[in-house]
Amino acid sequence: MLKKVRENLKDPKKKAITQLVLYGIFFIFVFALISSNDSSNPPKQYIEEKKGIDSYEYIYKINNNNIITEISGTILNNEERFNYNNISYYKTNNIIYDLNNIEVLNPLTFDTNIYSYKNIEKLIENSEFIEKTTYKDNSEKITYNISALNYFNFMNDTTACSVKDCSTININFIVEKNDNINHIQINLYEFYGYLYNIDLYYSNINNIEKISTN
Repeated sequence: MLKKVRENLKDPKKKAITQLVLYGIFFIFVFALISSNDSSNPPKQYIEEKKGIDSYEYIYKINNNNIITEISGTILNNEERFNYNNISYYKTNNIIYDLNNIEVLNPLTFDTNIYSYKNIEKLIENSEFIEKTTYKDNSEKITYNISALNYFNFMNDTTACSVKDCSTININFIVEKNDNINHIQINLYEFYGYLYNIDLYYSNINNIEKISTN
């Protein structure tokens, strides 16, 4: 084969055609090589990832039969400062301190982590969509439904369903959002049989640089 190619290259009449054939074979080889590399290393897909919520301010209002508990605080990563009964506390790595840096027991009957933005996102993702209203400023009001059993699981409450059959009760809650979640109202009347509302407000989302304890 190579001998025949050499002979053709020496023949002026066959030289041009032989060169074209050789070039064609070369380019076919290069193209096949490139195609093989592309199939083994597919191009990267640049997918926009959802920005994590790691800092925000919050206000939690709990109306238990007209007895109102209010907690306000600021979260940045694993650090949290909150106010309850006009006293300020500082929490880092789930340990609570007073402003003199002395470790204290949780002054609340619940862990503020249960109302964290991320936990509320999970609650929404695992709930049933009911209806949505969209306003001219692009803000939205969305109603969801979830069984009491699943709700208290997300709220990490192990006692509520021990005294009542949670599987037969549904809970509606309303989410107000504009890009991010701004307000959630959870109505627990169907479970307790009396007024029990939880209002959660989130603001300055991902706009906090530092928490001062002074």
